Amino acid sequence: MKRAFTKDQTWLQCMDCGYRADLLNERFFRCPKCQGLYDIHHDLNPPLKALARVYELERPDLTYKRVFDFRAGKGTSWSGPVLSSGVWRFKELIMPYLPEKHIISLQEGNVPIVRAGKYLRQWVGDSIDLYIILEGQSPTGSFKDFGGTVMMSIAKAAGIEAVCCASTGDTSAMAAAYAAAANIRCAVLLPKGKVTPAQLVQPLIYGARVITLPGDFDDCMRVMQHLVTNYRIYPANSLNPSRIEGHQVTVFLIAQNFEWELPDWIAVPVGNGSNCSSVGKGLRLMSQVGFKVKTKILGCQSQAANPLALSWKNAISIQEWQNAYKSIKVGETTATAARIGNPVSCKKVMREITLSNGEMQTASEKDLNEAVAICGRDGYFVCPQTGIALAGVKNAVRDGQIQKNERVVVVSTATGLKFTDSASNNLKKEIISAPSCKTETVLNLIMHT
Repeated sequence: MKRAFTKDQTWLQCMDCGYRADLLNERFFRCPKCQGLYDIHHDLNPPLKALARVYELERPDLTYKRVFDFRAGKGTSWSGPVLSSGVWRFKELIMPYLPEKHIISLQEGNVPIVRAGKYLRQWVGDSIDLYIILEGQSPTGSFKDFGGTVMMSIAKAAGIEAVCCASTGDTSAMAAAYAAAANIRCAVLLPKGKVTPAQLVQPLIYGARVITLPGDFDDCMRVMQHLVTNYRIYPANSLNPSRIEGHQVTVFLIAQNFEWELPDWIAVPVGNGSNCSSVGKGLRLMSQVGFKVKTKILGCQSQAANPLALSWKNAISIQEWQNAYKSIKVGETTATAARIGNPVSCKKVMREITLSNGEMQTASEKDLNEAVAICGRDGYFVCPQTGIALAGVKNAVRDGQIQKNERVVVVSTATGLKFTDSASNNLKKEIISAPSCKTETVLNLIMHT
């Protein structure tokens, strides 16, 4: 098979010792020298110079803006992915050398960024400029599609015949959908009884082999890593760094929405860590190609699953954070997609929070569920994981970490329609039971209750 790109154009590099590996040939996704996680690196000069020639400008950052803005306005349902996908719009930044014939896209990434409604602004604190990027409005209903399109495209280019993932629900839906589009077999490992019915049915409808394990996500991930290490099973988890390349687009979309000005803060819920890792990598990439970057990352975890928040101390070094870190046994939470006691990408989260001069926050169960309900009053049905991030922002405002008038964008990771059971359980008390079927009785309840 002819290679999609050379190992000098795009390659893997260990985040700890710098060891380099071939992205298309890699199957273990751990550094053989130190067992560190890989980052993906590209030689960006040729593709970005090619973009500069489009307008023959000496201001490369301005050139990128023009090209990316042009693509955003020109996509149609029959366009190629560079025009129709909100992810591949930024191809030169995420996977510049991949031929378009390998791209597996479901037109993901075309999601709205909205100003927080009245009730949410009042709840968080009306002193900040608050927005939400609604990444749940993507094909499988979560932000995982941003990374899934890149990961499955690389799998196709590498000749992979089957993929597998451990999941709390959203990754399994993404992996199954994009594998179906790529005609690649897919298996998913789920913790039995710990995912919602909607999340369980998604990989089934996409044709994946669904296997439930009698444990939690950390048990599923342990089995998954053993399968990768000992049986060369191709991972669809964020252990595979091609996922992170696509997730970076969150940063690019936010910048584009604000006319290429980045906000003061991006707040993300932290489960397995891919979201926070990719936001940080995306911010560093924008700085590398000439944009002014001042953004801090607010990483948010629930009290039931907060190993990173427990070990974090303000302004410590990455090494000190790593030394303090311990995995935990998770508790129960409605935010099941973030119910992870030993995140695979924990070191990447530590790196990105620290390098951005960011902060960590922990959300109580009460506050994260209240945040979901308040978003609903503004017309947005978000997932409990988004509730973690919103509660984290509220706490950061209270603690003085986020200052008055600062612009904050919260990453809403999934649609609330995947979590209707928890939402309805928390809101059933609002249901009014009419004592009769008389019209007058109903009218009285409408007008006076």
